[in-house]
Amino acid sequence: MINWNRRRWAAAAAVAASAAAAAYYVYDRWGKLKEARASLQELEARDGKAPSSIEPAAMAPASPLASEIEPISAATIQQDADRHLVTHFESVQAISTTTTTPSLLPMLLQSLTRNTDHKPLLELLRQGGMAADEKYAAWEEIKVLTFTRAVAASWMVSLLDLMNRVQLNILGRHLYLQSNILDARHPQHSGLGSREQPPQMTQRAQELFLAYAHYCGERGVEPLIPIVKQAVTDAVSNIELTTKLGTDQILQMFSDAHKRVAPELSRLGFEVFLLPSPEHRQVWHSAARFPDNGALQPGALGDLDDDAIDGLLTEVRQIIGSAKFGVALKAAVQESARVAADELRNEMKGEKKPLAKLCPRVAELATKLLQRDNNECVSRFANLPEIQRLSATVYSCGPVL
Repeated sequence: MINWNRRRWAAAAAVAASAAAAAYYVYDRWGKLKEARASLQELEARDGKAPSSIEPAAMAPASPLASEIEPISAATIQQDADRHLVTHFESVQAISTTTTTPSLLPMLLQSLTRNTDHKPLLELLRQGGMAADEKYAAWEEIKVLTFTRAVAASWMVSLLDLMNRVQLNILGRHLYLQSNILDARHPQHSGLGSREQPPQMTQRAQELFLAYAHYCGERGVEPLIPIVKQAVTDAVSNIELTTKLGTDQILQMFSDAHKRVAPELSRLGFEVFLLPSPEHRQVWHSAARFPDNGALQPGALGDLDDDAIDGLLTEVRQIIGSAKFGVALKAAVQESARVAADELRNEMKGEKKPLAKLCPRVAELATKLLQRDNNECVSRFANLPEIQRLSATVYSCGPVL
C-alpha cells in the first residue's frame, strides 16, 4: 500500500470501502448486466467507436438550472451511477478481450515454439547416417515435443488471459476510484478535503504494473515446459509412432496429459508462471516492455511509485492464489481444449493416420490456440461464467477466496 500517514490512510480506506460497496453492484447484480450491455451498445453506437481506454469518463455534475426546473431523485442518481459503473466495467472487459490479450499472444507463441523446437531433430533425420536406435529416440522426442507444445499452449493461453484480466480489473477499479471517488475535482463524491486526497497513480506506475503481463509470455513458459513434457511422456510413451489414430484417440492423449499437469501446477502455485520472484523484480523493471497503450490511461508523467506497484502486485498474488482463480483457470483450460478438439476434428474429418504423420499437425494446434487475430480461445473465455464472476469480483473488491 502507499505509505500515507495513518490518518490519511484511514480516511482513504473508508472511502475505498464505500466505493467498493458501490462497485459491488457489478458482482451482486450480475444477472442484470444484459440490460447494462444494451446501454453500452447504445453509447458506442452514438459515439461510433469501441472503448479504447480503461480510464473511466468522469460523471459530470447535474446542471444547477436543471435541478431547479426538475429535481433529480436519489433513485435516478443511483441508477446513473450504476450505469456509469457497469459501462466502465464492460469497457475493461472489452479491452482485455479485443486489444491487450491479443497483443501479447505473438510473444507467447514465439517463446513456446522456442522451448519446444523439434526442427533440429527433423533436420538430423533428413541428413541420414543415424543408427536405428538413434532414429527411434529422435522420433520419440519429436512425438513428445509436439504434444508438449499443444498441451502447454492450452495452459499458457488460459494463464495469460486470466492474468491480463486480473491486472486490468484491478487497475480499472483504482482508476475508477481516482476519477469518481477520490478525485479532488469531484469533492461531492469523495467527502475528503483537498489536503486528504491520496496521491494518484502515475502513468509510469500504470505502465510498469501492466508490463508484468509480459512475464507470462516471456518467462512463464520456461518452468511450465518440464512439467508438461513429463506429463506428455507418461501419457504417450506407450503409443508407437506407426499406430493409426483417430481424433478421439488423440484427444484422449491430450486429456491424459492435462490430468497429469493440473495437480502439479496447483502444488507449485500459479504465481511462478505469472510473476517474477521478488528478488528479480528490479531486473524485470529494467527490461520491462509495455502492453498495448490502448489499455492505458493517458495521464501525467511521474516517477516510479514502488509503493503503489507493490500494493497492486500484492493484490494480484492474493487473487491468483485464490480458489476462485483456480476455478476460472480450470474452465479456461477446458475451453481451450475444446477449441483444439474442434480444430482437430475439422482437419482430420474422421480419418485415421499414423501417429508420426499426425505430430506436425498436433504441433500446429498451438498456432491456432495462440493466434493474435480472431483468437477463438480468448473470445470464448470472455463468455465463461467462471471468468465473468472472477472479473466482476476483482473489479468490485468482492471476496475471491
